[in-house]
Amino acid sequence: MKNAGIVQEHDLPSSLAPGDSYTTTWSLDIYNCEGFARFQVQLPEGVDAEPVETARASYSFEEGKAKFIWMELPPQRTLQISLKLTADESFNGGTVTQWFSFIRNGSRKDVEFEPHHLAKSSMPEATAINTTADLGVTRDWTPTSRGSGTMTVTITGHEAGQFLKLTETLGKHKALSVLEDGGCQIRDAFDGKLVCIWQAAPAGAITVKYTLRGGEPEKVTGTIATIRDAEALEFEVAALEESTVDQEPTVAVPDPAPQRQEPVKQEVAFRVQVLATHSAVQPQTVKRIYAFPGEIRQEHDAEWHKYTTGYHTNYRSARDNRVDLSTHHNFPGPFVTAYRNEKRITVQEALLLTKQNWIP
Repeated sequence: MKNAGIVQEHDLPSSLAPGDSYTTTWSLDIYNCEGFARFQVQLPEGVDAEPVETARASYSFEEGKAKFIWMELPPQRTLQISLKLTADESFNGGTVTQWFSFIRNGSRKDVEFEPHHLAKSSMPEATAINTTADLGVTRDWTPTSRGSGTMTVTITGHEAGQFLKLTETLGKHKALSVLEDGGCQIRDAFDGKLVCIWQAAPAGAITVKYTLRGGEPEKVTGTIATIRDAEALEFEVAALEESTVDQEPTVAVPDPAPQRQEPVKQEVAFRVQVLATHSAVQPQTVKRIYAFPGEIRQEHDAEWHKYTTGYHTNYRSARDNRVDLSTHHNFPGPFVTAYRNEKRITVQEALLLTKQNWIP
C-alpha cells in the first residue's frame, strides 16, 4: 500500500516571515501499528519548534530536527501532534522533510512523506493586487544547435499574491536545465513536464527560462493555473509557430508580443482514496471485500491501481467522508485526494485554488 497504509495530513504554512510564529498540526492515521514509533520533522535553518500537543510522546528538538518518540503507541487510530514554529532573522526559506518509523507485524517500517517547501515571506503589505490587467504570456526560443537552445516564458498581468502554476509540457528531449524559475516556491520536472508553483505570486513580470537539448521546441506547450476574482482558472500557453523555430543559431528569433490568454474555468474536486494495489482489482471486488455499498472508481498511475470514492467540492466534506470510512469500514488508511479537471493534483494545491482551509 502507498506509504505502507500510513496517512499523513498537515497544515504547514506556505511561508513564514522572520519573527513570525505559526502553530501547525499533523494528523497521522496509525492503522494497524503497534508498540514503538517515532515521528520526526527536519525544519529549515532559522526555524525553531516548541511542542504544543505531543500525543503522549517524548519530545526533543536539536539541530532543526523535531522528534516525537512513543515507547508504546496510545490505543487510538489517529495521532494529532502540534508544534509552534518560529522563524528568526537567519531564516531564508527551505524544505520541511518528515518521516515516520513504526512496528507492524513485528517488523520495523520507515515511511518518508512528501517534502513541503517553506518560503520566506517577502511580499510587502502595501503591494497592490492587480485585478484588471489581462494575463499575457510570451514564449521565446533562442537556438544553439538543431533541437537545442533556450526557452523563455514571461508571464504578466497576473494577480500578485495569488496562487500561480506554470506547467510546461516538453515532449521529446534529451536534457533539461532550468536557468531561471521566477522565484517559485516549488519546482519539479517529471514525466516530460516542468512545473513551477508560486503560492503567492510576486508583482510584475515573471520569467522562467530553461535550456532543452535534443528537443522539439515547436511542440512545447504549457498551461497556467491561477485564481482571479475568486475563481480557479487555467490559461493555455501556445506553442511556438514553427516558422519561428530556426535550426541555425545565427538567425535572430523574433520577440513576439504578449498574447491575451482566454481563461477556462477549472473544476476542482476532492475524493477519498481507499486502496492502492500493484495488480488490477475490479471495483466490484473491492466493494465486496470491504463490505462497502458506495461507488468505487479505479485509476491507473504508473505501477499503481488506485481506488477512490466520493465527490466533494468542499474539503471539509471530503475529510468527514474519510473519517466515516475509517470508522465504519476496514479500508487500509483512507485519505483525501484532489483533482483539477479530472487530473490528480496535491490537496495543498486544491486548497490554494479554492481558498479553503485544511482541517485535521
